[in-house]
Amino acid sequence: MFYGKEQKADGVPNARWLVYREYENQADISLFGSPLSAGGLLHEELWKKCYAAVLTSATLTAIGKFDRLSQKAGLPKGSVYHQVQSPFDFQNVASLLIPNMEASAGQPEAHTQEISGNFAKWMGDHKAVLVLFSSRRQMNDVCYQVERDIREDIMTQDDFSKQELNKKHKAKIDKGERSILFGLASLSEGVDLPGDYLTHVMIAKIPFSVPNDPLEESISEWLESQGRNPFMEVSVPDASLKLIQACGRLIRTEQDTGQITILDNRLVTRRYGNMLINSLPPYRRVMA
Repeated sequence: MFYGKEQKADGVPNARWLVYREYENQADISLFGSPLSAGGLLHEELWKKCYAAVLTSATLTAIGKFDRLSQKAGLPKGSVYHQVQSPFDFQNVASLLIPNMEASAGQPEAHTQEISGNFAKWMGDHKAVLVLFSSRRQMNDVCYQVERDIREDIMTQDDFSKQELNKKHKAKIDKGERSILFGLASLSEGVDLPGDYLTHVMIAKIPFSVPNDPLEESISEWLESQGRNPFMEVSVPDASLKLIQACGRLIRTEQDTGQITILDNRLVTRRYGNMLINSLPPYRRVMA
């Protein structure tokens, strides 16, 4: 049983947690366990037995470095890393707007109201729009609070499956209608809407991981016990990867153009904000 598995004193610990559930006439406690990282298992069972391997992806670096990948994947010392420049002319085909917002993303209600009140202005004249949220509650609140004529053109991830959303979205664009997709993290990857099917990506918040996840808490506790900074070592790099993936929904081919708008003023008010911006492709930056 993994929950009772013995751990090496000098190794990365395992996470263990209990979940207490109450039912009508009884209660139950479930035991859970998980490695904090798959790196050790991959190192022993894959990389040590592998003569040669090539890993490729559009999102292997975090904050411009391969450190997080090496840590999570357990890559052996001496691995060679190389970053190939994109063929896309990001500077000329896409712009990045970070509006001057009053509410911080750490103020959920005020942040939601500011997005709703300024949504039409920030969206502009674009007809094919993808809006990504970090929480379902904010997604639904913004949907209900925006102007009625905008709300009529919105389809949310709660309404249809990803496949159905794509199909209905493309059909509306083909008819010359406006289509606004509201989605969560799963729409920030695996969505391919080239050309006129997507010209504006709006991101409500920096995609930090949920802080109350047992694994995230265990990793933070372990790093803190070693005098390290889990926020800068884990949270910021992981958010960087997710932000790159989210922005990557816009430019899919060399003919694509459009705009990315990130509605989180922490990008300009916090020290790590500049690190996140600089890790993105070199979009033409517009500050407003």
